[in-house]
Amino acid sequence: MPRSRTSTRSLPKELQFDWKVAVDEITLGIKEHFKKSNTKTGIIGLSGGVDSSVSATLAKWALGKRNVFALILPEKGVTPKADIDDALEMTKLLGLKYELIEIDKGVSSISKMVPELVQKSGGKLKNSIAYANTKARLRMTILYAYANLAGDAQVIGTSDKSEELLGYCTKYGDHGIDFLPIGDLYKSQVRFLSDKLGLPPRIASKEPSPRLLKGQKAKEDLGLGYDVIDRVLYYSIEKRQSEKKVAQKLNIPLKVVQNLNAMVKVSQHKRESPPITKLSV
Repeated sequence: MPRSRTSTRSLPKELQFDWKVAVDEITLGIKEHFKKSNTKTGIIGLSGGVDSSVSATLAKWALGKRNVFALILPEKGVTPKADIDDALEMTKLLGLKYELIEIDKGVSSISKMVPELVQKSGGKLKNSIAYANTKARLRMTILYAYANLAGDAQVIGTSDKSEELLGYCTKYGDHGIDFLPIGDLYKSQVRFLSDKLGLPPRIASKEPSPRLLKGQKAKEDLGLGYDVIDRVLYYSIEKRQSEKKVAQKLNIPLKVVQNLNAMVKVSQHKRESPPITKLSV
């Protein structure tokens, strides 16, 4: 494990954790999953963001750099050059083999087959969520194509606990994976861990965005920053405190807590396997 970088980044008391124990547990979990599935290669989408950078780092430590393959899947006009540069720097830092594939042609082909995806009204997309989700699913299709071609590979997901709980992910897109290393760490904790792992500071400090639409920002989509969201989720989900009590404790409007809890509730289907109508015992 590389020496951690001295950082001024801090966590509120309720989100503090033993990061060294977390690293040990996650790397062990990755090893056990791949052993159990009788596979040895991990395929991971590397976006240049903090989640994928931390996930790739832990995967490399668990499986070895020869057994982790990164795919960088930008879209012209949407993915900032800085993200591509950061993803490339991570492959160099970790010594990973990678492939960079622009998804523009794929997005264009799907849009031609389903023109409703790109219909506009008043200069804006009428169905921006449907259009954005198509891109996430296209990326996952490419990841699984590489996994299948490798024969003994699994797709490593990169979503964190905050995104999972809120459903801020695409079903069968970035949520269509085989293993989720950082799925029990809130976004704030992942940022903290990035510093401790010695990753480039700008990656952890970058404003979160799924980069599915030009100029998209998580804070605008969710209405709040993760510094507040993570604490609301902690007290609401893990401590099972009432919405009123959480709002009072964090000194925020009750409506904010109610909206976040509503997101958790309506996205439950994303965290469950598809239901089956049973016809036999």
